[in-house]
Amino acid sequence: MATEIVANYDLEALDVEFDSLDALDIIDWAAREFGDDLALSSSFGADSAVMLHLATRVKPDIKVIAVDTGFLFPATVAFREELAKRMNLNLLVYRPKTPREEFIQEHGKMWQSSPDACCAFNKREPFDRAKRELGVRCWLTGIRREQSATRKNSPIVQKDHLGLMKLCPIANWTAKDVHYYLQENDLPYHPKRAEGFLSIGCEPEEGYCTTKVKPGQDPRSGRWAGFDKTECGLHVHEQGGGI
Repeated sequence: MATEIVANYDLEALDVEFDSLDALDIIDWAAREFGDDLALSSSFGADSAVMLHLATRVKPDIKVIAVDTGFLFPATVAFREELAKRMNLNLLVYRPKTPREEFIQEHGKMWQSSPDACCAFNKREPFDRAKRELGVRCWLTGIRREQSATRKNSPIVQKDHLGLMKLCPIANWTAKDVHYYLQENDLPYHPKRAEGFLSIGCEPEEGYCTTKVKPGQDPRSGRWAGFDKTECGLHVHEQGGGI
């Protein structure tokens, strides 16, 4: 697949070009270049409304891929449905092959013993399956360099492990940029953000995978606290790669 897609582009040159462009211009290029083979990945997290709004301004019917692991906060599911209705999203929800209760019965509390494997089962596999089934050639994501140390050098233009193009149009946005955009467009934060959850993923049980962030900590410090883990695996940053 790599030879079919990213091999046709000079990713470094595109990255240099896109670094000086507005997020909307980057999304517009992707929409013109890839058409219906463009998708947006959304966790419906703390400030996900920004990328959803930007992307649908350019391409109202863009495929929005969401992975429902079965371990999400109920508030995340409600937030997803709220935004889907409000923005008339072309929402495609993918789930793990093994439902939550069967997974726990077979593997126990894997999030405690091996969170990387838990993410592989419940998040990475469904997302890879979505990209293959939907014929995605390029996908957008809302990661920002300011969010954590592992993301501070993230290129705007990347190659994922399937050889697809991955674009991060708001990589250089700050938290203030996000806040002002949400305010200017009357868009909501995830409701759990007000409780101190600045990065929101799964919560299989209290104290695991997603916890509140203390003042002064980076927004993603509440993810997998106590483990040497900072990403679910959809975003990996060695050599700018991305899963």
